[in-house]
Amino acid sequence: MNRRTFCRLLCGAGAGASRLSLANAEELRKGVLYPQRMPGTRPEPAFSWYDNILEKIPPLKHPRGSRWPLIAWEGFSFQPQPPEYYHQLLRRGLTQHIRLDTGMIDTALAIQAAGSPVIAMEGRSGAFPASLAGDSAVWAHQLDSEYRPKEYVRPCPSIHTGWAKFADQHRNTLREFRDRGVHLDAVWADWEGDPLYGDDRYDQARHCQRCREVLPAKVLASPAVFDDYAARKFYELFATYYAAPVLEFYPKCSVTDWLAQPSTPEEPQLSWNGRQGHPIMPPLITAYNPTAYGAASWVWKDRPTSQWRDQEHVDQVYTNVLLRHVSLSGSLADRWAPEKELIPWVARWVSEAPETDFPVMSRPRYREVLRHLWLRGVAGMQVFSPRIRDFEAMALPELEDAVAVYDEMLEFREFLEHGEVLSYQLPSKRDKGVLWSGLRLGDRAVVRAFKQGGGKAKETVRPWRDSHFHVTASNPGKSYLLTCKGGVEEKRDTR
Repeated sequence: MNRRTFCRLLCGAGAGASRLSLANAEELRKGVLYPQRMPGTRPEPAFSWYDNILEKIPPLKHPRGSRWPLIAWEGFSFQPQPPEYYHQLLRRGLTQHIRLDTGMIDTALAIQAAGSPVIAMEGRSGAFPASLAGDSAVWAHQLDSEYRPKEYVRPCPSIHTGWAKFADQHRNTLREFRDRGVHLDAVWADWEGDPLYGDDRYDQARHCQRCREVLPAKVLASPAVFDDYAARKFYELFATYYAAPVLEFYPKCSVTDWLAQPSTPEEPQLSWNGRQGHPIMPPLITAYNPTAYGAASWVWKDRPTSQWRDQEHVDQVYTNVLLRHVSLSGSLADRWAPEKELIPWVARWVSEAPETDFPVMSRPRYREVLRHLWLRGVAGMQVFSPRIRDFEAMALPELEDAVAVYDEMLEFREFLEHGEVLSYQLPSKRDKGVLWSGLRLGDRAVVRAFKQGGGKAKETVRPWRDSHFHVTASNPGKSYLLTCKGGVEEKRDTR
């Protein structure tokens, strides 16, 4: 997500139609789905996102138990509501999140009193909180006189003054939440500011007199080295000045930040367009926050148009992209940090202008991928579902699909809570073969098999070392309940 889009969405860039629907959300061009612009669908004064959710999304058929409810990017109401308001959301596997703002303490208490976990989610970008240091001479790059930056003047990554001031404010906020009786269950931040991103961040640093004096010479040796350093530095700053204060006041709180996920030189995370990410093991967070994002313009940025010649090929590319971060995060966590949960952001479509120029994933394939994410050990989901101007009809389906699949997977709640992941296999971006995922719990296992490219195929799975099973993979996929003594029960998708 680029900074322009992030700021636009953070500020509430578009409201939805009075009755969001699937009609005309996408259009078919030569057999491929594209988002359809629908100007003029401005909301009526009485528009209610909450009412739309209750009208379009039925209650769960399976009990959620103590598992995390889903949260959405766009809240239903930040004002305190009566208990039944939150009960209706919880019946649909959803909850309202808050921001860490003392003005939201009453809302947090109302959510808590209704029996919902209290989850904070808030976003930041740009030079904040480095800018809290005051005059820019204290925190910003001291650029050479002849140099002109492409973007705004960025903070020196070695200056922590503004971050420390934020941490003081942060602790005061957390103290007031605690003293007023709020129990924070999760703080899942969306901080994407400096020094994490920026096309000219290396160029500014090497033209900064202070950076040349303070930073080790190796850091400025090349753009690649600096970008690795900057990514590590950001998560170190976030851990020290954001995560640590949260855990001081709420030791059991779930804490993470956007794209805080493991990545090693041998097994690096890849960006949505396939470029190699930065080696990092984010410190102090308690959960990894990978993305399963259909970020259309980024997904197709460096790929030939031949890869979107039909919907199946488009879906194959998106299947690879949406499984990529979660699968590698889970695999690395199994080896390096098995105590950390996976809480991904999920979205079938993420707007990046020009919105209508790039194909989108089909909803059936998206639901298929969501099923596999649950069977790869995710503990919860954040649903990226902003109502973007002229594309409002794309928003509600995000929640419909996420809730429907969550409900379906809750039939296997015991496996979700205690099972061992059986496969992190990642299909290639043009894979026509079988994709399968599963969880093992004692002498039982649940497995999902899906065939890309059409047709059917037999897949051999080995949930236990001394036994194997042949399951049929098709499109749509099928779920199976297996027992180590040879039992195979095919399960039906319930929504």
